[in-house]
Amino acid sequence: MDELSASFIVTLPRQPYPGLRPFEKSEWPIFFGRERMTDAIVSQLLNKQLLVIHGDSGCGKSSLIRAGVLPRLEHDSALGGVHWKTCIALPQEAPLWNLAEALADLFEENSREQRIIDYRRVLNYGRSGPAELAKLLGTGPNNRVCILIDQFEEIFDYAHHHGQEDAQLVTEFLVSLLETKPEGLYAVLTMRSEFLGACARHEGFAEAVNVAQYLLPRMSHEDLMRAICEPAQLFNGEISTALAERLVTDSKVSQDQLPLIQHALMLLCREQDLASVVPDNKEHADGPNWKLELEHYQKKGSIVSLLSSHADSVQTQAEREYLPSGSRVVEDLFRAITGMNADGHAIRRPCTLKTLIAVTGTDEARLRGVIDLFRAEGTSFIRPYGNDPIALNDLIDVSHEALIRCWSKIATPVDGWVNREFRTGLVWRALLVQADSYEKDLRNVLSSIATGERERWMQRRNRAWAERYGGDWDRVQQLLAASMEARDREEAQQAEERDRNEELMRKEYQLGVQRKWFKVLMMLVFAITATGIFAAMQWYDAKQAKEVAETDSQKAKDELREARGQFSAANAARDRTEVLAQSNQQSAESLRQVKDSLEKLQRETESNNSTPGLAETLNKANAQLSNEVNILDKSGSIAEPAQAISKTLSPRVYIQISQEQQRATAMVLGRRISSLQLAHMRVIVPGIELVETMPRVTELRCFESVDCEAGRLLAQEINGLLEAPAVNLVDLSTRYGGSENIRPGHFELWLAPGELILKEPPIGE
Repeated sequence: MDELSASFIVTLPRQPYPGLRPFEKSEWPIFFGRERMTDAIVSQLLNKQLLVIHGDSGCGKSSLIRAGVLPRLEHDSALGGVHWKTCIALPQEAPLWNLAEALADLFEENSREQRIIDYRRVLNYGRSGPAELAKLLGTGPNNRVCILIDQFEEIFDYAHHHGQEDAQLVTEFLVSLLETKPEGLYAVLTMRSEFLGACARHEGFAEAVNVAQYLLPRMSHEDLMRAICEPAQLFNGEISTALAERLVTDSKVSQDQLPLIQHALMLLCREQDLASVVPDNKEHADGPNWKLELEHYQKKGSIVSLLSSHADSVQTQAEREYLPSGSRVVEDLFRAITGMNADGHAIRRPCTLKTLIAVTGTDEARLRGVIDLFRAEGTSFIRPYGNDPIALNDLIDVSHEALIRCWSKIATPVDGWVNREFRTGLVWRALLVQADSYEKDLRNVLSSIATGERERWMQRRNRAWAERYGGDWDRVQQLLAASMEARDREEAQQAEERDRNEELMRKEYQLGVQRKWFKVLMMLVFAITATGIFAAMQWYDAKQAKEVAETDSQKAKDELREARGQFSAANAARDRTEVLAQSNQQSAESLRQVKDSLEKLQRETESNNSTPGLAETLNKANAQLSNEVNILDKSGSIAEPAQAISKTLSPRVYIQISQEQQRATAMVLGRRISSLQLAHMRVIVPGIELVETMPRVTELRCFESVDCEAGRLLAQEINGLLEAPAVNLVDLSTRYGGSENIRPGHFELWLAPGELILKEPPIGE
């Protein structure tokens, strides 16, 4: 069969609806609804030989040219004896080489590599390039070549990052093609309308676009209905009118109308197991073999949620099959290949596979598996489509902006991946500005709070990621290292200041206890002295009293002398807290005995009708002693036990490392330990020290028995921060307990040799 006859053979694709990706040239049999636009474009192209098709993202520019215009040229012109060859090129990261390779694919000869070099050389000719290329291709009235440069706006991004030279050569070639019109050579460009202004950056190109542009209009209601219903008929099926009308209505508010409809129909067919129906190209008298009704769609929600849910399910499958639990590789992948333009709109941002491996920080095999799921037939969220192997330098790109706009995880205004990535880029650029300031003045480091935040933030960043936002990874690391050192010094100074304040408070507390005891003892001395005077007066005034009263009075004096001795002993032992507590109890008991004696004297005085002045004096002394007894009863122990005083000092954990490479992770661990509290007091980590001798296992050492009781809780908390190794509590109180050289609340964390792995902190940017 000759090539002309082969062009008229109709071979249906595997399914009636391609989904989110653009139609391919081979899918022209199922491309319906844009016949009038195809006719208009072909007519203008034949006349001008260069045509720029532009419109909004998602309006179907690529599909129209691939599945409409290029097949029309090949089929219709073949009827008149004209032979057409068509090729498709995308600028991407090598616009001239990609165009040369696409032209070389027009021929099946073995000398493809030489042809690529020849075409690439001709493209360097600029304005004389079209005529020379026409000669190389052998074009003429009956042999014609049409080149589609799809997504031409990538030229402008390439020029921004790599210079204007190649972009200028391409635009000069196209301007010359329009002006000179070499026989048999044609070109079609597709471009988003928002980039029309960028055409003026290249000499003569804006004028050429003004002459050769075609703004793609929206499809009419009737055309959309044909695009929905007629492909199913080729596969012996039917789409109900109610379902078609509903899809048109639900998608009308979106600029991605046709891609969303195609994707929804593809999913509905697949879920009903209709895509596997093989058409036999025969008419069936008994009607269609299958039919999609409105109820099939209503169960799925909106047309946008269909796309978002599909993307969620592919992500879940990728994480289950290729990624460890809690991985964020899928998020990092899509954050890398999407971006935000100056207008705040999400856009595609192609990256090579090699770059994505470095940015996501995952291994090549895992990332390839994830990408293959997202680019598989029936999904087509990422290109290149299909399952052919991807080279490390191949570009990975989002298949259609509709995915960026409709997948909730990407498009959510505040917490969507695009917005989160945009904010992280702003943070990096701010760090670069701070790094400039630091290099000018080494005192210009980050604040303590900002240092902690950036230290955690940097755990998900790497050098490859930073290149997107200006690079200078080492400069930022120097800034962070200096900021952490400054923060550690500041925290150490604050810890020392707190210790000094706590020590002053402890001493003031002890001094206050001593003053209180002195006051109590002075009052007791006064009471005892007064009692002695009153007893003497009683003896003089009542010497005629009964023998029993004199005996009781002498007994009271003896008890007072005994109490005075007890209080003197208590005064001598006031610097020792435990003796003070015991003396306090004994003093209270002595005061009660004195109080009983005074009450007895008072009763005797009243019964013997003694002097009124003495009775009144005894009453006052008795009231004073009652008050002192009540004070001692209410206050209990004046001084707290020794271990209670130690609780006024914040616990401090000194970290000892055995390897220098442990320092960075140990610093992060120290920050996290500093956020803990023990007995309602914040834990302090004064610093990290590298030591030569280290135990075989990681230990938390305590040195006082009371501290070791709290140390068990502290060890549990530290183990909650570490994935590996485990921390064991070692009680050294029998060896060092009571030592005056060890501060209460002193702990030491000895990190044994080996890798130090922290548990992941709570999820953030």
